[in-house]
Amino acid sequence: SPLYVQSPNGQQRCAGEYVPVVDAMANDQPLWEHIGSKCWLYSGTNGMWIIGGADAKAKDFNCTRGVIYCRVPHGGTMPDKMVGNWLRLDGETFREDAAISVSVKPPSLYVVSPNGQQKCAGEYRLVPGETVNGQPVWKHRKTIFRVFSSREGSWRIAGNEDREGDFRDSEPVIECEVPHRGTMPNRIGAVWSRLDGQELVEDSAIAVTTVVHKPAKLHVKSPNGQQRSAGEYVLVAGAQANGHPLWRQMGGKYWLYSGTNGMWIFGSSVAKEKNFDCSRGVIYSNAQHGGVMPDRLKSLWLRLDGEAFHEDEAIAVEADHAPR
Repeated sequence: SPLYVQSPNGQQRCAGEYVPVVDAMANDQPLWEHIGSKCWLYSGTNGMWIIGGADAKAKDFNCTRGVIYCRVPHGGTMPDKMVGNWLRLDGETFREDAAISVSVKPPSLYVVSPNGQQKCAGEYRLVPGETVNGQPVWKHRKTIFRVFSSREGSWRIAGNEDREGDFRDSEPVIECEVPHRGTMPNRIGAVWSRLDGQELVEDSAIAVTTVVHKPAKLHVKSPNGQQRSAGEYVLVAGAQANGHPLWRQMGGKYWLYSGTNGMWIFGSSVAKEKNFDCSRGVIYSNAQHGGVMPDRLKSLWLRLDGEAFHEDEAIAVEADHAPR
């Protein structure tokens, strides 16, 4: 099964989801590959679990090369079951780091739902030590919604606005009705459904993943008005607004954030002072984005013109080398 590595204090490129390499072993032990970067989790010739890069792969893992390792020889115990701290390379030396973890449960999930129930979109964090029906629980960074397992063994998203702790018995607003049998939500491989009126309808646009592709830079054009909000925006690493990524204008005072109304908004320092717990701004997406990144929205943008907002087809938000 996939493994999920956390390393918040350093060697962050090694963090993320690792999937088993089919029909491959390293020193007679399973081998996992990072889904987004050139990192592998393997058993070294010293019998220890190691996270290494392309140099280890070039040696066909017949080595002990890496930047993170568990000092205790595993003796056949899988990486997520190891007892004891992991070490990471810090400059020229390895240091113990209790924050490094290897788990079969993803630490974060990202939900995209552009066609409805957009309020459920965004980042969910694993709730340490909490289980429902024998499975882990993830809570939205900002709202009351949680991802959890139903009694019937299906993954669902729900929340009780009156009593937050009663989410288990709340009506699901998004659900994958195929029994998961222990497979994590990001790996379920079936179509999710969302509540539309009184019934659940299948929606192939809903996605639950461990990776959200956040553009590092966005280029904004607004030639017909609010030109001061145009220009280049850079992703603010490690920050979020209402469970979604946040970008800062280079050389200006504007921010691109997800408002409490679920729309992408270009707001000034006024929004920043409110910690983005608002929907203040001069340019809006004209629909709730549901987790779709600003450069991938299909709809037009709305621009403040005097006292009213008007659609402006000349407004463009584009990413650097965005894959299509």
